[in-house]
Amino acid sequence: MAEKKRFTEIDALRGIAAMVVVLYHYIVFYDEKFGHLKENYIDILSFGHYGVQLFFIISGFVIYMSVLKVKSTSDFLTKRAIRLYPTYIFAIIVTAFIVGLSSVDTLKTGVVDTFINMTMFQDFFGIKNVDGVYWSLRVELTFYLLMALLLIFNLQKRVMLFTGIWLGVSALIQITNGIAGTETTALLEKFSMSNYCQMFIIGIMFYYIWQHGNHLKYYLMIAASLIYDFSFEGMTNGLFTVFFIFVFYLILNDKMQWLKSDTLVYLGALSFPLYLIHQNIGYVIIQKLESLGFLHEVFLVIPLGISLVIAHLILNYVEKPSHNVLFKLYKERQLAMPYISR
Repeated sequence: MAEKKRFTEIDALRGIAAMVVVLYHYIVFYDEKFGHLKENYIDILSFGHYGVQLFFIISGFVIYMSVLKVKSTSDFLTKRAIRLYPTYIFAIIVTAFIVGLSSVDTLKTGVVDTFINMTMFQDFFGIKNVDGVYWSLRVELTFYLLMALLLIFNLQKRVMLFTGIWLGVSALIQITNGIAGTETTALLEKFSMSNYCQMFIIGIMFYYIWQHGNHLKYYLMIAASLIYDFSFEGMTNGLFTVFFIFVFYLILNDKMQWLKSDTLVYLGALSFPLYLIHQNIGYVIIQKLESLGFLHEVFLVIPLGISLVIAHLILNYVEKPSHNVLFKLYKERQLAMPYISR
């Protein structure tokens, strides 16, 4: 069966999710962390952090598509590294520089910690993130490593077996931590990504529905993931997952044409650099604005606008050029390999 073209609607959806997360951080999380100086600050998007869950569903969809296309484990990991690291490392440099110039000492990281952050594995070793949002990269990296294991053992097409075992093992980890509640079981729960496995599995199932049709087994696995979500992550989390499933169902059935807007699709392209640079830089700007008396919520347009401009610059002058160069070099190396081996 021929591979279908990628949905631009899903790229747009990623952009919307990024904007929701950004506004949540500026409105709600900033207030929890520092406290807005204005009384009765606007109280919306209190559930905005669930946008990250939507990222994970999208990642399950998109990354599994990549897994089924790559030639090997090293091919998968190399392509992921090329896509992520140039943008990520530049975002770290920009964030560390701007935060370093500010008076917000709680956001600052030391030089050594900043360099360790460039590996993207800092959260695995208990090193402070240069930006708080980087915690989700640990979840994504764990997912990539799991996908690499599938490729090593050539199990990437045994999707029902793999996702069923993954969900079952994750449930066992959550139950064990709930009963034993030790530091070891808590760490196992954290670093196994058992809190989020259901999101990635839902995304994977929707990819298979998109490619192979409305087979009952895929919907049963989505239902199992939803039961898992309600059971271990709670009612609110589960209800948002139901909403995200409904949105994906509409997209796959061509009912969300408005998402094909050029603006929303471009916002989707901005989503990765925007996500990486918005939080701590935004907090520095908000704190400075409020110290100068600019307290009204309308002034959030300033950190939001600056974050979007920086994301635009990173996308066009770092991400795209680096991808072009690195993917070209990688392709040339792949073509040269047969001759080198002689």
